[in-house]
Amino acid sequence: MKGVSIIICCYNSAKRLPETLAHLANQQVNGSFNWELIIVNNNSSDNTVSLAKAIWDNLGTPAPLIVVDEVQPGLAFARVKGINQAIYDVLLWCDDDNWLCDTYMKTAFDIMEQNTQIGALGGWCEATFETEKPKWFDNYAKYFAVSKQGKQSGDITYNKGCVYGAGMVLRKSHYFKLKSLGFQQLLKGRVGKSLSSGEDTEYCYALRLLGKKMWFDERLYFKHFMTDGRLSLDYVSRLRKAMAYSNFILWPYLDILNKKPKTKQDFLKAALKGMPIIPIKKVGALLVGTYEQKEIAKRYFRNLGYQLFNYAIYKRNIEFLKSLKF
Repeated sequence: MKGVSIIICCYNSAKRLPETLAHLANQQVNGSFNWELIIVNNNSSDNTVSLAKAIWDNLGTPAPLIVVDEVQPGLAFARVKGINQAIYDVLLWCDDDNWLCDTYMKTAFDIMEQNTQIGALGGWCEATFETEKPKWFDNYAKYFAVSKQGKQSGDITYNKGCVYGAGMVLRKSHYFKLKSLGFQQLLKGRVGKSLSSGEDTEYCYALRLLGKKMWFDERLYFKHFMTDGRLSLDYVSRLRKAMAYSNFILWPYLDILNKKPKTKQDFLKAALKGMPIIPIKKVGALLVGTYEQKEIAKRYFRNLGYQLFNYAIYKRNIEFLKSLKF
């Protein structure tokens, strides 16, 4: 059915929802299509649900509000719950801290209507802060999905190759096509306070295996609200650790897309490259380097560990993707 289903997945979102909902209520649709708001409560222990209902009522209920529970922890599970609940084909993933510009939904709907080959559509955002912006933030903004996803509007399938989950626009029909092939996500996304990530990128890669395009449009703008609890370099370090694992799980997708699956020998060859000089230098960086030098060294040793000891996981995932017959 034509229209837009906005899906917000919530875990203890009460403090972040009010401004997010206010921006959604301000969407300039002008009656050109129908839309709904779906809130998926993923084991919240605060008053997320009651607050969301009260706020939406106070805002005049500009669209139907549906609240559903997903008891299985994980952002990917919550999003699937929202997709199954949605009545419209165009889906918009809005995080609980995303403040969409007032033309976001209509622009996204029009783009998806005009180009049926788009699998995932994204925009861009700027950060807005609960208190003060840290001096280091600009250097690490990409880890908070604060960036433009293309140099100009259009096809980014073979440039960036994916769209981040905040503000992502998709089609429900594509999800059910993937499901009919037996597709299941390997990455489950954030679970409670964990920083697991990459499930949005994985979904984009699956859409690419279906032959769909990744698209960026600079008219799709939003603000990403940054709470103080996330604004530390320790948080960035934890994020990078989680991303390293996610990137390893995503290797099979990229290798299949590039038609270059790796063998065990390829893994060992990559691991042994630069031995023993590079590991010695990286140990030195871990001991006396700057913050960034230490983080780069950590990334090297994480990847080294995956290359030396985890080929079996890679092979299993490659075989799973090949079995889907895209």
